[in-house]
Amino acid sequence: MRFLPHRTGISLAAVIFLSAFTLGNSEEASAPSSYGAKEALTLEDFIQKVLERNKAIQARLMAFHTSRSLLRAENAFYEPALVSSSEYVDRQRANTIEIERSLRSGGEFIERNQNYTAAVEFRTPLNSRVRVGAGSRKLKNNIQRTVIVDLDAEFEANVGVSIEQPLLKGAGPAAAFAPMRLAARNADAAFQEYRRQMMQIVAEAEMAYWQLHFAQEEYRLSTESVTVAQTVTDDSRSRFDAGRGSRLDVLEADAGLATRLSRQSEARQKWVEALNRLASYFGSSAQEGGIEYVASDNPESSDVNLSFQGGERTALAMSPDRLRAKALVEQEKIRVAYAKNQRLPQVDLKASAGASGLGYDYSTAWRDVRGGQFPAWTISLEMRVPLLGGVRERNELRAARQRMRQAELNAADVETQLSTGLDTAQQRVDSSLSAARNYKSVVEFRDNLLATQIESAQIGRTDARTVLEAEQELFAARLGQLQSEIEHQRALLELQIITGNLLRVRKIELPMKDLEKQSWRWANKGGESLDLLDYTPASVDEIASEEVISFEEEQPKPYVRPWHFYQRRKR
Repeated sequence: MRFLPHRTGISLAAVIFLSAFTLGNSEEASAPSSYGAKEALTLEDFIQKVLERNKAIQARLMAFHTSRSLLRAENAFYEPALVSSSEYVDRQRANTIEIERSLRSGGEFIERNQNYTAAVEFRTPLNSRVRVGAGSRKLKNNIQRTVIVDLDAEFEANVGVSIEQPLLKGAGPAAAFAPMRLAARNADAAFQEYRRQMMQIVAEAEMAYWQLHFAQEEYRLSTESVTVAQTVTDDSRSRFDAGRGSRLDVLEADAGLATRLSRQSEARQKWVEALNRLASYFGSSAQEGGIEYVASDNPESSDVNLSFQGGERTALAMSPDRLRAKALVEQEKIRVAYAKNQRLPQVDLKASAGASGLGYDYSTAWRDVRGGQFPAWTISLEMRVPLLGGVRERNELRAARQRMRQAELNAADVETQLSTGLDTAQQRVDSSLSAARNYKSVVEFRDNLLATQIESAQIGRTDARTVLEAEQELFAARLGQLQSEIEHQRALLELQIITGNLLRVRKIELPMKDLEKQSWRWANKGGESLDLLDYTPASVDEIASEEVISFEEEQPKPYVRPWHFYQRRKR
């Protein structure tokens, strides 16, 4: 075949230029399968749905609230307890000869007593145990009338305070506040894990959106390529039937059409997969919703001014991996301090002071107490020293130091990974931008080459095979350009994840206290939708910003001073 009829060249030109004109208008492409109504979906609307409905985000947020609840539970260390008891004793026993000589009760002792006690127990920041209480007893037995004939019962009353204070092992704030401080660091780690999970999901969701955009474009370009191949095949058969073409030309045109039909079928399946992957991020599916989502935004490639020093400073201050590793190091330091305290001998100081009274009724007994007529106080010192030097405590301290060293090594490794990953991510941003621009030049060249081949075919200087090859090269160049633009978006997302500012540039970064406050009702009252964050598309100018958000001041307090707490409660 040495030339194409003028009619064929015109039809090919119309198809090719129509394809160039509709590049990027993916909403006009035919649906890969029947889902129902189409819905144009912007990136902003899609990510907003993800933030509201994604179950993985909600699960991580619930884990954060769990850690905060456990922290508040550890603050119950200071909560005082009211201890009260009432006891009725009805007892009868035989007396020994020795007891009978002193009691002279007729060989047996019978008593019916009523005992009542009430006390408040609490702990102090020094890990002391304090008990303040009072008690009364009604004593009735068979020996009272041997002394006073008309005595019905005796009444006892007492008040007192007792304290048990560790002096070495278990003494001081380091031991008393260790559980609270561990819970606080655990809450820090849970908050950073929430941030890390949020960044991963947002980044993956944005990539799912761009992959749907790519699948739409690939399917549309494949459909247009099939149209071109079909036109060439029809013209080749017409010329062969008219005796102006060869059988080989027809076979080559048929092969080209079959290849493009196969590629169109694969593109259709990729579109379906991308569509369902997109819907899965907000807990749905395209088939279930009966909606064909269409990605209406296009990826943009722009220059980004990057600074390694600024990015490294931002990463060290905002990276959730680094901050989580730091919280774990602090956690192990607390355990080491506690293990050191447990290596000390146990020496406890116990003291008590009070007053008691005795009378023929409760009022006279309490009168003695108020008058302080029968004071009593005790003080004792108890010591417990392991004879083998504390085998358990010694090995627990060694293990705590080893875990702390392990945590420090992990933190150092995270910083190293951040530094190397930051350099790799910045280089990837530059290379992907360069690739996108190079592909743009290739597309322009292939577009001009195809137009030239069509003009040559119109005057008989080239054949249909050459036109199809030029169209195939333009198709590959367009897909390559689109893929490089999407890879540029992926590189930008990776850079933002490494520096830890992905949430900040999208205006969905919340400090720990604000996050807890704004999501408290959702966590405690239930509900499926998380109406908490308003997504804003990232600006390229903000991605490389050296602004740093410090999380150091947001560490939860390790404990609440009991006296301040209870004074506020009284007011």
